Amino acid sequence: MNAQSPGRLAQAVRLGLWVMALQAAPALLPANAQTESKSEPAQPQRVAQAGTESSSLTPEMQELIRAEVARQVKQLQAERWDVGLNPKGGGAFIRSPDAQTYFRLYGYAQPLFTLTDKGNRLAFSSSDFRIRRARIDFMVDYDEIWKLFIEIDAQASGGGTSLVEGYGQAAYVKGQHYVRFGKYITPFSTENLRSSRALDTIERYIALNTLFGLPALDVQFGTMLFGNFSPDKKLTYYVGAFNGNASAASNTVNGQGGNARDNNSTKEVQARVDFQLTKELRLGAAVDFDKELDQTLQISSLSGARFIAVPVRGKRRGVNVDAHFKRDRLSLDAEFLGFEFPDNPGNANREVRLTGGYAQYGYWLTGSEAKGVQAIVRGEFAEFGDDAVNGIDGDRLSALTLGTNIWFNGATRLQINAIGEYANGNGNGAFSGGSRLRPTLLTELQIKF
Repeated sequence: MNAQSPGRLAQAVRLGLWVMALQAAPALLPANAQTESKSEPAQPQRVAQAGTESSSLTPEMQELIRAEVARQVKQLQAERWDVGLNPKGGGAFIRSPDAQTYFRLYGYAQPLFTLTDKGNRLAFSSSDFRIRRARIDFMVDYDEIWKLFIEIDAQASGGGTSLVEGYGQAAYVKGQHYVRFGKYITPFSTENLRSSRALDTIERYIALNTLFGLPALDVQFGTMLFGNFSPDKKLTYYVGAFNGNASAASNTVNGQGGNARDNNSTKEVQARVDFQLTKELRLGAAVDFDKELDQTLQISSLSGARFIAVPVRGKRRGVNVDAHFKRDRLSLDAEFLGFEFPDNPGNANREVRLTGGYAQYGYWLTGSEAKGVQAIVRGEFAEFGDDAVNGIDGDRLSALTLGTNIWFNGATRLQINAIGEYANGNGNGAFSGGSRLRPTLLTELQIKF
């Protein structure tokens, strides 16, 4: 789809008339001269032959006309802004004639149905309908250096709308090194760096969600340097300093608006490196350091049911490793993290440690994201350790997910996740029924543009 101004359309019309006049001139001039000299009506035969005599243009004049037409067409194209829709739900775009300015508007909605074990003792008992996410994104790229990105969530926790992300970015070495400033997803986890519109499973893995609920990681305020150590982009780095933020939450915490229960006098520091070992295999590692105010670290099921929670305060140290392999229809993904809170005066100085991760097998049974069916098998766990959980009945939650992604087209897919969760006790949350398998079904229809 192309957009042209009225001025350029008029220019095109004038070009066409000019070419027609050049073609007709050799035929019309002799007829006019004869009429003026002899004062006689134009001869029908001569008029009828005007069209054929126009072909008597010399090769030089024909080449001149072709060159002028080509020049005018090229000029029109150089001044034209492109407007259209990207495929596979990539949103609407406006692109400048020189391709240096690129506007993009896109969004998605994710209605979700949950069916889970009554022993999880959720407020909705066993079944629930809700909107998991409903977001609009706006992005502008300029001169391959500057970027502006804004994401709004119309289904924020606490009701209303909320700013999920809003940041500015600039390349201080064009195409290689960048600085980002604002509110955005921190680089600790590759599972978190993937947009919610591109996840293979409906929910991220349990241990990562545990950190989000702290709140930690996820979307935060801060500044970050990132880029590639080499032009081939095999080795990528991220280094940033942040305040905490409760993701897309709009509720006020500690008088900080959307800013979370983080000790903002001590900035959170993260660093990450990714290495493209081969065309098919990518490895990554990250570290995280922070200092918490009084808050609660809680493991919950993938349906949102509370399993076990402990108070934490003080130093927080975390590490993350991940690996991703993709060949043809096959994909293998894994990520593991570990966090410790060695200075915990809010819990009688009893230390607590969180470990967890996931391993996933994916295979395209047919087609691709344009239209196809993908099967997913994911195993995961999240576990508390150390003195803070001594005496609590249950400290580990494991889950096996059998999932499918049914892509009707590049913009619409149905996700079905059949999940079996196993807790080694009731914990100290809402669970009842002790150590047993707890089935959950999550079904989500995602529509994006």
